[in-house]
Amino acid sequence: MPFDTRAGFKLSLAIAAALGSQGLHAQNTTERLWSCDLAPDGEWKCDVNEAAMKEQEAAAEAAASATVKEPPEEPDTNTAKAPVEPAPAPAPAKATADTVADEQSTRVRIAEKRRTQEADLKLNASGPDEWNCVADGDSWACKQTASRVLQSAPLPSPRKAVVLAPEQAAYLDWYPYAAGETTGACTGRYIQPELDYLQDDRPLDQQPVLIDALNSSAALDGLTTLEGGIQIQRGGRMISSTRGEYNRETNQARLFGEVRYREPGFLLLGEQADADMLSGDTRFHNAQYVMHEEHMRGQASRITRFGDNRVRLDEGALTYCEPGSNAWQLAADSIVLDPETGRGVARHASLDVMGVPVLYTPYLSFPIDDRRQSGFLYPSIRYSASNGIDLSVPYYFNIAPNVDDTLTPRYIGERGLLLENELRYMNSWSSNRLSTAWMSNDDKLGEDRWVLGLNHNGELLDNLYSHVDFTRVSDDDYYEDLSTSLEVQRDDHLDQRLDLTYRQPNWNLYFSTQSYQTISGTTPYERLPQLHLQGWESYLGNALNLDYDAEFVRFDRDLDSRYAPSVSANDVHDRTTGDRIHLEPRLSLALDRPWGYLRPSAGLWYSQYDLENDSFDIDARPSVAAGLVSLDSGLMLERGYNTDKGTYTQTLEPRLFLLHASAEDQDDAPIFDSSELDFTYYSLFHTTGWSGNDRIADTSQASLGLSSALYSSQGQEVMRLAAAQAYYFSDRDAAALRPGDITGRENSTNLATLASWSPLPNLRLSHNGEIDRNSYDLLEQNYKLSFRPGDRRLFYLSYRDNTRKKPIDGNQQLDMAFRWPINNQWTGYGRLQQDLDASENLETLLGIEYSSCCWKVRLTGRRWVVDPDSIDTGEAFETDNGVFLQFVLRGLGSFGQDQGSEYLKEVTGYDEDEDGTF
Repeated sequence: MPFDTRAGFKLSLAIAAALGSQGLHAQNTTERLWSCDLAPDGEWKCDVNEAAMKEQEAAAEAAASATVKEPPEEPDTNTAKAPVEPAPAPAPAKATADTVADEQSTRVRIAEKRRTQEADLKLNASGPDEWNCVADGDSWACKQTASRVLQSAPLPSPRKAVVLAPEQAAYLDWYPYAAGETTGACTGRYIQPELDYLQDDRPLDQQPVLIDALNSSAALDGLTTLEGGIQIQRGGRMISSTRGEYNRETNQARLFGEVRYREPGFLLLGEQADADMLSGDTRFHNAQYVMHEEHMRGQASRITRFGDNRVRLDEGALTYCEPGSNAWQLAADSIVLDPETGRGVARHASLDVMGVPVLYTPYLSFPIDDRRQSGFLYPSIRYSASNGIDLSVPYYFNIAPNVDDTLTPRYIGERGLLLENELRYMNSWSSNRLSTAWMSNDDKLGEDRWVLGLNHNGELLDNLYSHVDFTRVSDDDYYEDLSTSLEVQRDDHLDQRLDLTYRQPNWNLYFSTQSYQTISGTTPYERLPQLHLQGWESYLGNALNLDYDAEFVRFDRDLDSRYAPSVSANDVHDRTTGDRIHLEPRLSLALDRPWGYLRPSAGLWYSQYDLENDSFDIDARPSVAAGLVSLDSGLMLERGYNTDKGTYTQTLEPRLFLLHASAEDQDDAPIFDSSELDFTYYSLFHTTGWSGNDRIADTSQASLGLSSALYSSQGQEVMRLAAAQAYYFSDRDAAALRPGDITGRENSTNLATLASWSPLPNLRLSHNGEIDRNSYDLLEQNYKLSFRPGDRRLFYLSYRDNTRKKPIDGNQQLDMAFRWPINNQWTGYGRLQQDLDASENLETLLGIEYSSCCWKVRLTGRRWVVDPDSIDTGEAFETDNGVFLQFVLRGLGSFGQDQGSEYLKEVTGYDEDEDGTF
């Protein structure tokens, strides 16, 4: 039934509404003129209080001649009224023809209105269904709808655990998964029922209110009683109960028993609800609520929804746990959620785990939507044996639409107070982030500890781009001792870099300075600065291409660092610094067809140095020059055939690569940024055989390869087999050997092999190896089996056997890792890295994880090599052992050491989400 609050509510099923509009009031407020019930046959059965009707008619006649001196007293709806005795009726006036006619006219109008409304209420129905009636002038337009039977569940005390049987959990829209439907930790999920919410573009306070009920009765004082299947709807909001009252005079409504409030994404249940229909304030008593999308629910002794859309929870709690579990909850004396400001405020809040309070805060402000608001963010707490309790309470400053700041005071029990701060600033041409951390006099170390990080990306002018990445820490052990929540680099070599890039359609100009702070390993070369020009031109419809590179770099190295290379006669260039100029123009022709290609190329490779070295007497101005001529050619032959498993396409791809590079003696040239490529199938077709611009292999060779692949009808590569070998026409310079060379005097390389097989979309077996050209023995084998049917399942096994390079740095290594669910709650994970030659364990990690719908616990044991560089140097391995325990609460983050999650991220590539899943 529609009600318009602007004009006041009109009674829907009670005939007394029409009489009330004429100003007729019963003197006894508990007497009803009409009481109507819907019978099973669909007819309305109404009882008429004849005595009250006659009294009303007599009062109407008296009121017509009487003068009203004072307005009637407003009824007090907050206190119960005792029955009022009828006042003595005034002496009847002498009857005249006119008065008799008026009285008869009044009776006729009342009787006619009653007959009209009774006729409107006689609707055909076959059962105890609900009715939706709309007032149309003095008549009613009613529509029959199916009745809804609401199932109930006990409403708990707000701070006590909710324990619901499966059939009762459906009362909170929680439904269990069918057998085999999911492999997640949650046994069920929230599902909102499909309801026909009103579609109305008008503001909520201008929309009609629809009321359905099985029984309705009204008193003359404006009190309407509704019973059975009550449902009130306004716009996208719907409330239902088993019994209710509405006072037309005060616009107060009260619902009793199994009160249910819905709007999209939100469900609220209570034992009683009191509503002011004018202000919009509604109070729910002993209530529960569910936010479906957020996977959040809770309870409160009282929940008030104000007319301005604010919501207040008194003696309430919230949790992300499924119905039936209160593994943890955030309880508070009061929680106020304000959609206008986008924030919530909790006062006297505590974090309860397994019913035990573990953290208390007198005040907590938190966001409830995506708007940026100043205030406290969720605190985090962790514990470790080395640092003790570790508590962080971040505060967010919304300074301006393009500026914000997050300050995180962090108390570490064994060390003291650490302040972390992250300032972000954006403008029309750049985005910037400044990250800082400061601890004054670490109690455990006795020194100040700090972090400084700056990240910048911008477009200074049209086509001119800038980038800054700078990170520095106070000491080498900062990350190991303290870790950090700041977005800064955490590698062994911390970048301190500035890049400027100017881009044009056919050329780019780069300027860069790059230095490092080394906290582990050997100090790398720094570029202070680097200037690089790269360009290209195309002719003959992009078939003929001219490419050119020109580069100037100043290479420097921190020789005073404890990580600097030592003075050694074995490599005089380890402590060499200096400048390098590199030029590389190249002209190429691309003749490509669907069945093959032919790509000739010719170019110049030149590097000039200006060097400094205080330890050894070296040539200060060496240079390396080489002419490059190459021809790359290949065929693409294919055929299709059918099998019992489907249609496939097989390719046969022969390839011939001719290369001539005439390089000068390179012994005096340093190695700043170059390294020899590994011996693989694809490296045999590489032009220089090296990365970087310090070395180029002097060679005249022909590389011959043959590859065959199998593709499914969907275009997936199911299998590939390939082999290649290079044949030399002259000896090579020992200072710059080709991949796979040992002395540079070999006539040919060994055979490089490649194989891959994917019998299933998520299963792949790959191999690359090296076969001796004379004995056909396997000199190097690299195998990897990977199986990843889903994000939660992972297994890989990698085996490396490098026989050719023994005993210098060759070895047999095994690397195995897995993450595999035992069932929906338990997951095992582990990793094993073993040096089979030395019978030494490089890393062993084994863990077990228990997950529920709202929390998980992870126990990890680990043994690892402390100094990875000792693996290659042949020194004795220094190892360490550790046991790590971590708790993760969905929505609140993790507590404890994070060795398990960091390892899982390394293997799977996934961060742990706020809900505790990957």
